[in-house]
Amino acid sequence: MTRTLTTAVIATLGICGVASAQQASTLNASPNNITVRGGVALPVDKSLSNVSNSFGNIGVEYQFGDSLFKGGETYLSVDAFFKDLSNVIAYPVAVNQRFFTGQNAQGHRNYFFVGVGMTFVNVTSSANAISARGGFGTELGPNIIAELGGYISDRAAGVRGNAVTFNVGYRF
Repeated sequence: MTRTLTTAVIATLGICGVASAQQASTLNASPNNITVRGGVALPVDKSLSNVSNSFGNIGVEYQFGDSLFKGGETYLSVDAFFKDLSNVIAYPVAVNQRFFTGQNAQGHRNYFFVGVGMTFVNVTSSANAISARGGFGTELGPNIIAELGGYISDRAAGVRGNAVTFNVGYRF
């Protein structure tokens, strides 16, 4: 009985190995549905502008496979506003919807976006607040984008993470 079971397991593993070898596709480990953005954030709230008149801004977006609204794209965005790379002031995190509005002169898409989420602020102490973001952008090439965005948040530890951002990004 044990010998029959062992032979059956070995035969099954052999058949599975041959079957998987017949599969034509391979694992694609390249990053997909990810956008990396970088630019500048200009604060519009006095409590934030007391820290600095401008901040660096790095953002990452992950586009979901399905959109909440037809004809658009739903994605998660995470940004970081920083005075210097070791001192991040705010982390806006939002679920967004991108709506396409037509084409630019180069034949690439124009769009606007809106999103809601939370902003984690770290100026005098750490706190978080409900926030929203919106703006518009254009595709400069097949993978390159440019965006003008705005962030608004409720007060967190006496600071609002309100800012206007200018970003250039790359979509994988």
